[in-house]
Amino acid sequence: MNYDQGAESSVAFRAYLHRFELSLLDVALAARVRLMTVWKIEQGLPIPAAHARVARTSLQQITGEPYTALIPVIPDEILRMAQRSPS
Repeated sequence: MNYDQGAESSVAFRAYLHRFELSLLDVALAARVRLMTVWKIEQGLPIPAAHARVARTSLQQITGEPYTALIPVIPDEILRMAQRSPS
């Protein structure tokens, strides 16, 4: 059986939101990131590390409790490569 970090992080994030009665929009507004970014966290999909940091900070500010579960991130090197490639 394979270990799926994305699925585990998705379950943890949903449980955290449920515990504190937060919506994806609440988190997006507090973190000042796109709603799609928070949706990706909910789905266990990787996001830029900077967005993960601001989401964690915002979650702690609005709940008073740190969010310590995994948020999958896109390695900075991959992001730089994607920015350099011609469209």
